[in-house]
Amino acid sequence: MEQYQTLIGVVLEKLDQTYKDLKFNYQGLDSILGDQSPEEIANTPELITITDLRDAYGEFIQCIERRFPGIKS
Repeated sequence: MEQYQTLIGVVLEKLDQTYKDLKFNYQGLDSILGDQSPEEIANTPELITITDLRDAYGEFIQCIERRFPGIKS
């Protein structure tokens, strides 16, 4: 079943890259929000959207980390 081992390896490499991209994007969005006051965030539609995106990225990251705990290393 060597063909499956190769496939699994490729998919895991892609997952690792996706995880890194998710973390990078999360940190960028979080940084943007960190420069704003809670009142500004609550009253600016774009910042509300950025908050929603950041939170979604956080959920994706948590799901991957729960499912594949070794990915954090």
